[in-house]
Parts: sequence; C-alpha cells; structure tokens
Amino acid sequence: MILFAYNFPHKKTQDFLFYCLHHKLPIDLVIAADAVKLNIPKSTLRSKIRHQALIHPREIAQSFGLEYVISPHNSEETLEILQERKPEMGIISGARILKDHIIGEFTKGIINFHPGLIPESRGLDALFWSIHNMLPLAVTSHVIDKKVDAGKILDIARLEVYRDDTLFDLAERLYETQLAMIPSTVEKLDKGQFMDISIAGSAYNKKMPAELEQTIPSKLESYLNKFAT
Repeated sequence: MILFAYNFPHKKTQDFLFYCLHHKLPIDLVIAADAVKLNIPKSTLRSKIRHQALIHPREIAQSFGLEYVISPHNSEETLEILQERKPEMGIISGARILKDHIIGEFTKGIINFHPGLIPESRGLDALFWSIHNMLPLAVTSHVIDKKVDAGKILDIARLEVYRDDTLFDLAERLYETQLAMIPSTVEKLDKGQFMDISIAGSAYNKKMPAELEQTIPSKLESYLNKFAT
C-alpha cells in the first residue's frame, strides 16, 4: 500500500499515518510531495481549526521505519517508482489531483475520502455547498478516476448533526469521520466491495464565491433545524 502525503507538517497527513499504523495497515511506502502554490482564492469564511504542534510526516515515517520518498505525485520519478513496485492500492492523505498515468499503476485503486455526499456534493467546499443546498452531510470514500470525486464508491458515512453545532464542529467531525473510515474502507477495496451508486450526470461544485460564502452563517440555523437529531 502506498500513502500519498504532503512533505510538510499537515494535520491530515499526520493523522492518516497514525491511524494506519494503529490499525496495522501495511504502508509499504510514503510518497510525499512538497507544497505548491494553488490558483484558488482563499475562503472568506473560516470553518477549520488552526493547528499547531504538528509532527512532520518524515519524522513519523522515520520513527516507525516507513520508507519515505519526496517526489511530485504526478512526476516521472513517481511513475518509475510505481512501475517498479506494482502496488495494489493507495490512500490519499494529502495530494492534489492525481493524473491518469499514476492512477493506472494501481491494480485495485487509490482511495480518497471526500467530505461530502457523492454524487450530490462533489467538488470543492462540500460543507458550504451542502448547507447552501440543504443536503445531508456525509463522508464518501471512493476509488479515484480521471474525473474529480467520481470514482466507484466504497462507503458513505452520514454525519450526525446537533442543534448547537458550529461550522467548526461540522468541519471537524467530517474530518474525524474520514479517519474512522480508513480500516473498513481499505477492507472493502481489498475485497472489491463497491456500492451500487451512479455518478453519471452529477454536477461538480467549484470554489464557492465569496458572496455566497457570506450567506452560510445565516443559513446554518435553518440547516440545523432540518437535520439535527
């Protein structure tokens, strides 16, 4: 199993490493990519906690004896590594969009955890779009393909919502749900157990415009009234 990661302190990469290790999932190699500048506007509305005291993934790999290489994920260097190793499956703990030539080197596939209900909430800002469109919150684990958030679905975990939730609560539980799903999702992919859900014809959400972002706090109360247990 190959773990796609970031080569800098990053909460998701750190936690995915620890969860995989705790559940004794065999990580054969960590392929870590350096940070790149993205041409995406910053959100005007915060929903994520600012973290500190993160451990660099290279240090975690060294502590547990994991092989760790630094390489851009879509590079020829990464392709050569994969062609030599012939991996069965991968997990994304930190990566930009992977290209076809990388995806095709995995015999079973690469797992992604999307913090939204697929196909209803594909794409960016899934939390905000779900609130805006009054859709249930969920994490969808799936095998990636050349379309974004559109591969075969492995599992869906609906999020429990409470009347006093904030955006930070919802975002953090969506994230923690991804962690909880790791072992069962790996098992489902290993056994080839996919859900019978079609992605065909579903829309892909782009970055939410700033003017729409500013309406989310006022819509949150109505959203919680609809979905809270």
